[in-house]
Amino acid sequence: MGTERKTVPNALWTYLLQKDLPASSDFVATIPAMAPVDRTNTSMRMLIHDMQATLEKFSARVDTLLINVKDAKTEVINCNRISESERERVLDEISNSSKKAQTELKACIGAPSQASSLELIQKSQYSAENSIHALDKRIDAIQTVLHVFTTRSALSLVHSANRL
Repeated sequence: MGTERKTVPNALWTYLLQKDLPASSDFVATIPAMAPVDRTNTSMRMLIHDMQATLEKFSARVDTLLINVKDAKTEVINCNRISESERERVLDEISNSSKKAQTELKACIGAPSQASSLELIQKSQYSAENSIHALDKRIDAIQTVLHVFTTRSALSLVHSANRL
């Protein structure tokens, strides 16, 4: 193998291939340390990574829950719509059945037999009321005449007593 190498995008291969190259003064190796330099920072990075993974799982669960809630809401709306239309249908059916029953009863029974008698009684009552009203007017007229007559008689007696 020659000293001429192909460029490799992988950092590990780059590190390994740089070991084989002759050292030059222009080349400064920026190779990360193999062991962690600061254990606290490393622990924090691990905790942050775990927290991020936990949050991603939680976010996925929340998204699933929200989708299920939205689906349930849609189902409730559909059930309400269906039950309302079913209620309207049942009410219409009951109304139509009652109208049909009334029509059938009227056809079977016909006009009530008491209808003509009731009409006759109403006419008689109206006639009696008119007669009573006319008699009331006559009684009022007679009372007025009697009042006038008694008042004149009393005045004539007073005048005749005054003359004596």
